[in-house]
Amino acid sequence: MASGDGRGHACDARPGGRGTGGLNNSDGTSLRHRTADPLGTGPTAAGHAADGTVEALELPAAPGWVLGVQWHPEMGEDTRVMRALVDAARAG
Repeated sequence: MASGDGRGHACDARPGGRGTGGLNNSDGTSLRHRTADPLGTGPTAAGHAADGTVEALELPAAPGWVLGVQWHPEMGEDTRVMRALVDAARAG
């Protein structure tokens, strides 16, 4: 289990992932105090912090766009994750 200190940090996206265009957590919204480890069956890591902590995951076998993140994208100024969600919803 990793602990967050409330400061933002980079999230390196996995190339080719569905949500990779929106993965960057560097604006101070990191509030994590738990991590998704182990991931279990189904989800794959879509992004990691520098310390190896899974910061984002996705469900490749899901029929739609599924992206889970370990920060609050709605609280920061970087709106890429939220825009990716809206775009996926519009695309159906």
